[in-house]
Amino acid sequence: MDKLILLFTVLSDKIRIRIVKLLIKKMCTSFELAEIFQTTDDEMKAHLNELRHSGLISEVTDGEFVTYFVKGSGAIFDKYTQDVLNIISKNFNSDEVVLNDYTKSRTMNRDEVAKKRGIS
Repeated sequence: MDKLILLFTVLSDKIRIRIVKLLIKKMCTSFELAEIFQTTDDEMKAHLNELRHSGLISEVTDGEFVTYFVKGSGAIFDKYTQDVLNIISKNFNSDEVVLNDYTKSRTMNRDEVAKKRGIS
């Protein structure tokens, strides 16, 4: 039950739900997510740390950047995490804000965003 409470607590923030929804479809760096959600890099990293701690997302080094993604199903998942991800995946698909997030992510150039934010 503690795991379920942690998941609900982490997902009590609208931006974190939007982040998970986007990461289900596309891997992104923290600075790409900060650009999409119009927040600071530090604020985005705090959201990502919460999501990582809950087990909803993971990260991988992608060249010179750390890229975040939603873990796939499998042995590393507990039932609660998989159920919550299924709910998020199946809902909000026609929500204008979520669609806008995805459109921004598809049209953005990682190198340009990194340069703009002084990362690369």
